[in-house]
Amino acid sequence: MRIILLFLALNFSSLLLADPSKTLRCVTTHYPPFTIYDEKTDTFTGLDIEYLTFIERNLNLKIDVVHLPWARVKKEMTLDYYDCYFSLANNQERAKYLDFTSEPLHTTKYGLFTLNNDKLHTDDLSHATIAMLRGVDVPEIIATKYNLNDNNFIHSLSTKDTFGLLEKNRVEYAITNYQAGLWYSKEYKNIYSRQLNEFTFPTYIAFKHGLIDTKLVDEQIKRFKAQQHKNN
Repeated sequence: MRIILLFLALNFSSLLLADPSKTLRCVTTHYPPFTIYDEKTDTFTGLDIEYLTFIERNLNLKIDVVHLPWARVKKEMTLDYYDCYFSLANNQERAKYLDFTSEPLHTTKYGLFTLNNDKLHTDDLSHATIAMLRGVDVPEIIATKYNLNDNNFIHSLSTKDTFGLLEKNRVEYAITNYQAGLWYSKEYKNIYSRQLNEFTFPTYIAFKHGLIDTKLVDEQIKRFKAQQHKNN
């Protein structure tokens, strides 16, 4: 029995990966509070990094985390250069290039942010100017509910720039991930927010096609969640 267990332990990574000696280059972007990238130290913290560390340890993988701007991340998904991406929403276009886990890392919603509390609870934003991260599309259900079209938006290069536009009164509103928006808005005074409950989006880990058995990764995500729930 000991011989069998030793054999399985030594060969587990070869069952998991086509090339067990490969170091996986996993891409993310600065996406607080889930993934926080410190440019000065080139280090990562946050819940999603804890997930990745847990998966790396329990599946005997070697993972290097790479930070890229969001616009670059979107391009790289189609180029087959990096091995995996995390904190990534799944859709039909991305699934052409990537194998997604079935178990999400977390589930989030969009948020509306403004400097004027009196304007926060309107359902008609048809004449508003709104900052939003370039490369992120407002969901159709939100666009319909709040009477939005492309003319409403000024697109920024980063979420930090989105809030910079809001703080300088270049726009009336900002729309971004609600949790991320709360994190960024801490730097500014008198920014009011509301969660937009019309649309919910889970985020996953995604790998190049055929690189890894995502069911095994799913099991580790579930184990991490159970561990976190127990500790809390």
